[in-house]
Amino acid sequence: MSSQILATQLSQEVSVPAWLDQQELEHVLRQEIPEFRKIESTRCKWEVQLSQPALCVQLQVLTAGRKLNKLIISDPLIIYNLTDNKKRLVRYLVKSPESTSGGLKLPIQGDFSVERDMYETVLPALEELYKDVGRVIHFTPMSYQSKKKSNCLYLDYVLAKGYSVGNTRKGLHITAMEVVLSKLAAYHATTACYIERNSAKIRELPKLSGNLVGAVAELKSLLQMKFHESLRANNAREYEDKVKSFQKYVNSHTAALDVKTSFNVILNGSCWPNNVLNQVDAFGNVKDSLFSDFHAAKYGPAVYDLFGLLLTAPAEKTNRFDGYVKYYHGQLVDNLNLLKYPGKKPSLTDLQLDLLKYGHWAFEFSTEVLPVVLSDFDTSDDIDELFRNPVFGEQLRELLPWLENRGYFEED
Repeated sequence: MSSQILATQLSQEVSVPAWLDQQELEHVLRQEIPEFRKIESTRCKWEVQLSQPALCVQLQVLTAGRKLNKLIISDPLIIYNLTDNKKRLVRYLVKSPESTSGGLKLPIQGDFSVERDMYETVLPALEELYKDVGRVIHFTPMSYQSKKKSNCLYLDYVLAKGYSVGNTRKGLHITAMEVVLSKLAAYHATTACYIERNSAKIRELPKLSGNLVGAVAELKSLLQMKFHESLRANNAREYEDKVKSFQKYVNSHTAALDVKTSFNVILNGSCWPNNVLNQVDAFGNVKDSLFSDFHAAKYGPAVYDLFGLLLTAPAEKTNRFDGYVKYYHGQLVDNLNLLKYPGKKPSLTDLQLDLLKYGHWAFEFSTEVLPVVLSDFDTSDDIDELFRNPVFGEQLRELLPWLENRGYFEED
């Protein structure tokens, strides 16, 4: 393969879309820049490298600078008050129900109205819970309120402020993974506390289910078919019968989930590296992580997000899996204690049992999301290319026996 740019690291410049509201942009600008006067120019590009593509809006704006008193020589009694106007470049990440044909699609059921509720209601409440115990934490880029009930979300464009998408060709190493896991554990802990205080929210949130519909179900079926067809090309022919049987089992036995005994949270729902924004210091160390996308947020077992992250993001997926689970668990319990969570805190054994109970998620993330995350083509829409990627083939040959040995690849 000739391209060295991951498909999930691309941006696409576009003309200004008709749905982008000029008045809303001006209202958002006034929140950030009190001296804002007018927008002089607008440029847009789709950030298709994100888990859910969003529009980057770059604005050249005019702002009021310092006031100057200018004496008119011809009449020394007349003084004009002038303003030293300044130009400034401002960027926002705009999320909306509008989509783009670019970007790689994932078989994940989501909804913009859910994401808007997360940004406008839930996420601010989660951060407030930490403020109440003396900790300042942010889970997402800063969001700005629009003037009215908007069909868009306006976020700080942190990609221009030292953050970058966490999807790298070689994967994230241990120190970076610990930062991301720490943030995920903090998020899960505070959602558990939030649900304890706002139990009615459970009824409002979508529930995690294997019963997909429409285009998402069709895409999932297509990816599973192409994955099975690719086994011979990836030197994993011995798994053809087992994979085919397990695919049938997953389709027929996992639509309804019994989650009552699990440690349940408000899931991010899209917990893989192109939904992670990492802040890196001058020495290349990850200092902080944020999540950009919550359109697939649901109520369900915390291990769903954990599987999603651990089987797509790390450089070492199988060798460090247990160590990462233990680290996440320690961070989770620490945050639950800090927040004075009144419910039963999950033990490490509880988490491991949940991982085993929902082991089919490990298979699905490895075969439906991982090939997309690793894809290194840009303009091609040939889905076969996903599974012909030698990097995916190498990881697949490591993952399949590991899934089998862990019991994540078994039919009940």
